Amino acid sequence: MEKELKREAIRIIDATCGKGKTSWAIQLMNEADESKKFMFITPFLSEVKRVKNTVTNRKFSEPEVDKNNVTKLDSLKRLVRLGKDIASTHELFSNIDEATLTFIKSHNYTLILDEVANVIEQAQISKDDIKLLLGHDGNEPYVTVDENGFVTWKKEKYDGTFKRIERLAKTNNLMIFNDTAMFWTFPVSVFKAFKDVIILTYMFWGQSQRYYFKMFEVPMYFNSVELNRDTGRFELTQYVKPTQENVAFLKQNINIYYPSKYNEKDMNAVGEKKGAFSRSWLTESAKDKEMVKLIRSHAYNFYGNKCKVKSDKVMWTCLKDFEKKLTPKSAKKQFVSLTARATNDYIDKEVCIYLANRFMNPVEKKFFQFHNVKVDEDFWALSELIQWLFRSRIRRGEVINLYIPSSRMRNLLEKYLNGEAVAWFEKDDTFIVK
Repeated sequence: MEKELKREAIRIIDATCGKGKTSWAIQLMNEADESKKFMFITPFLSEVKRVKNTVTNRKFSEPEVDKNNVTKLDSLKRLVRLGKDIASTHELFSNIDEATLTFIKSHNYTLILDEVANVIEQAQISKDDIKLLLGHDGNEPYVTVDENGFVTWKKEKYDGTFKRIERLAKTNNLMIFNDTAMFWTFPVSVFKAFKDVIILTYMFWGQSQRYYFKMFEVPMYFNSVELNRDTGRFELTQYVKPTQENVAFLKQNINIYYPSKYNEKDMNAVGEKKGAFSRSWLTESAKDKEMVKLIRSHAYNFYGNKCKVKSDKVMWTCLKDFEKKLTPKSAKKQFVSLTARATNDYIDKEVCIYLANRFMNPVEKKFFQFHNVKVDEDFWALSELIQWLFRSRIRRGEVINLYIPSSRMRNLLEKYLNGEAVAWFEKDDTFIVK
């Protein structure tokens, strides 16, 4: 059995997709004393089913709507009060309230979070409305802001257009930045309510949840995981930074498109500029019918002519707002969201088409920086790309063909595969290796 988990910090199990993070977690839950209580949270219902079917030494319950119209959220709260082992989704978990945390603490739950959660989100409100809420128009303010940036709602018996902002403020999780933007932050008290917290992911260092933990001074320690082929058991190992990993197998198995002949039309030329395929670039380019036609024809040419596969072997992506315009011929059903994680639904896909150039929300980036959190936007973009690629059959060690016209995203991937990205890790006192 695994050694008793220490609770002085959140444990991050950070390892390449397919290394066995979830298998290790299932092994841990199967071998844990029956007095221990687990909450396994994953993005997909298919993974909820997997846990329920493969953890055989304890019975996991899944929140369900019943015949009395009890909601899934109410069902989740009831299961927590009863101290049941629970498998559920990120979406439901994000709605846990303060009252439920009391029962989480009393039952000493261990949280296993499969992939990072959505822990910060910019509220949809204009700068002018924020000024109105703050009373900059000379009227009584609707809200006050403490020294840490948290918003408190002051208006009594309110029933107007800011009802959603009122609700967010009353959860004590709404923060204001520079009097121009508001952010909902996942209540850090939820993580502190659990006896132990384990997060299963890859490249956590570049993800928003690490910046969130850094902002709230939540300490973390890292492990990797691997299968011991002699014993058949999954074991935690010394953490290996992504920039220090042996990625030779990935380099061998990812065939990136480059023009092969001197006179061949270069399908990467469309993404030559650093900002190509970013949101602003696509917004302008989508107005040009010839440009849209060119992007779509390149994507189809790649999978249909160069790779010579049918569309059912393809997965492609772009920013969701541009999906309809950029869909390659015969590939409407092959779209896979840029943020897809923790799913094996596309594990047979051998051709990947990445029509995106990822940048963090600029206001979110400045928000973290304001709170003295250093943000590495390139590593964030790389981590998003790698997570997406690992939805394909590279997850099981098979070759994929990749068309990635954005020069910036392609160069980030090349640096990673060539071991040239060592500068991405800064010295940080929240980074503890066990």
